[in-house]
This record gives sequence, structure tokens and C-alpha cells, in this order.
Amino acid sequence: MNFYPAPPVIQAEVYVQIPASLRCSGQPTEWRGGSASPPSDIFLEGPTWTSGGDLYVTDIPYGRIIKIDTLKQVTECVRYDGEPNGLALRDDGCILVADYKQGILSFDPQTNKISSFLTRRNLERFKGPNDLVVSSRGDLFFTDQGQTGMTDQTGRVYRLTKDGKLDCLVDNGVSPNGIVLSPDERFLFVAMTRSNAVWRLPLNADGSTTKAGLFFQSFGCAGPDGLAMDEEGSLFICHPSLGSVFVVDSEGVPKARIVTAPEGGKNLTNCTFGGEDGKTIFITDSMKGIIQCARWHCKGSNMSTLV
Repeated sequence: MNFYPAPPVIQAEVYVQIPASLRCSGQPTEWRGGSASPPSDIFLEGPTWTSGGDLYVTDIPYGRIIKIDTLKQVTECVRYDGEPNGLALRDDGCILVADYKQGILSFDPQTNKISSFLTRRNLERFKGPNDLVVSSRGDLFFTDQGQTGMTDQTGRVYRLTKDGKLDCLVDNGVSPNGIVLSPDERFLFVAMTRSNAVWRLPLNADGSTTKAGLFFQSFGCAGPDGLAMDEEGSLFICHPSLGSVFVVDSEGVPKARIVTAPEGGKNLTNCTFGGEDGKTIFITDSMKGIIQCARWHCKGSNMSTLV
């Protein structure tokens, strides 16, 4: 039951479309994106904006990181044997990569080189990292989704402290996916894709979490997916089976719904803030190979920058 009126609808528009010359039509891939559908020639994720005005995205099935520069020129930065999903900037200018096959990797946008960062926990491989976020003090939070879901509720959420200590915050996740911190970094929000929910995890002073709760509940075949946060504490929730980004305030009250562009697709998988004033939300329209965008009234929260 919902006692609130339907929120206003914002129409997204196309920012850039990955050109045909950079599609991978006919190239082999094992990746299926959690569905029985045949793989497409591209599948975008992990949008990340830099202070120089470049937007980086990943192409999961084909192991690529792609850059869209200030002139909307599209470049393939690197292709490797992996399945990169989420990206997160660090203060040193490197970009951390949540890779389903290889764990957490590090990408240097200056050299376009990729290297290992964290590939194992106690000698064991991860289930399959999906997304990640870096706190203001350098702690890394990431989701380890793998093939978990309603019949295998063992998805994990980890925190790697700046000094190298790895803690498991959640070990009963239902396909943990997108992840974001509140502006004051007192709460961690995690999308649980296969239960159509977003969990809210209080972060205690000692680094632990207790009394995690259900913050947002939706419906549909797959979602929610990627998350973003604005400086007012409103949460942006991508829902790839509903063609929408739902926006709720810090109390979970519906605030807006961003809908896919008329020429776009419905698989809106992830989003990030950027633009010259930090008030544009960029959204990956994954299977169409399109980046969509919409204007917002305030900046994104905890916007990292390249140095």
C-alpha cells in the first residue's frame, strides 16, 4: 500500500550512442547477463564521471572499458579476459573495477593498463563482484553477487579498509548488486536484485553493521540494479526491467521517476552524477549501447575526481 501520490516523471534523453564500429557483433562470449536471451553486441554498465569531463563505462561480455570524452568521442581503452561491471574512482586517479571473473581490478586511465587489486579472500575466489564504492577515507565497499538469488541467499557485501583489512558485512544477500553510501557515510545502501529490494545498512563506529533493514521495495522481473545518491540524500534506483530510475528521498518517500528516452531501451542498469555542475545524471541503457542523461536540481553525493 502506498499513501503518496505518483511522483513527477522526468524524460531522459540520449547523451551518446556507442557507434557500430565499436560493437562486437558476431564475437564469441560466454556471458548471458542472468537470462536465457542470446548475448547482444554490447552490454554497458558502470558509468563513472571524472573531473576532466570524461565518462567511463564498461562492456561486460567483451571485457572492455570505454571512454566518452568531452566532445562525445568514444574510445575503447582496454580489452582483456574479464567481465567488468562497476567502476569506482580513487583519490590517486586510478579506477577500481568490479570484475565478475577476476575479482577487484585496478585500471589506470593515464596508461590504459589494468592490473589485479584484490582477487581472493583467504585464497578463495569471489563469487562474482558486481559493483563498488569508495568512501572519503579510502575504504572500499563492494558487492559479491555471483549467481545468488532467492534459492541461494549467500550473496556478500565486503568492506576493504584502507589499511588492507577485509570484512564481510553481509553473507545472506539475495543477489547483491548496486551499492552506494549516504552523504554522511553513516549508511550503506545495497540493491538486492532478485528480491526487488534495496537494503539499508547502518555503519557503526567500529566498522560493523547491525539492524540492516528493507529501505525500498519494487516489482518486475529484474531489479533494482545500480544506485546513485545526491547531496540531499535522495537515492536513485535503476530498474532494468521497468525502464525507469526511481528516486526516493532519505526517508524512502517517492520523489521522481526518470523514464527511458523515446529512442532508448528499457534496460537501464546503472547511473552516476556528472556534468560541468555535477547536476546531470548519466544512465547506461545497456543492451542498446546508449548512455542516457537527465538534469537534476542538485549535485551528486561523494563525487570522486581524478587527480
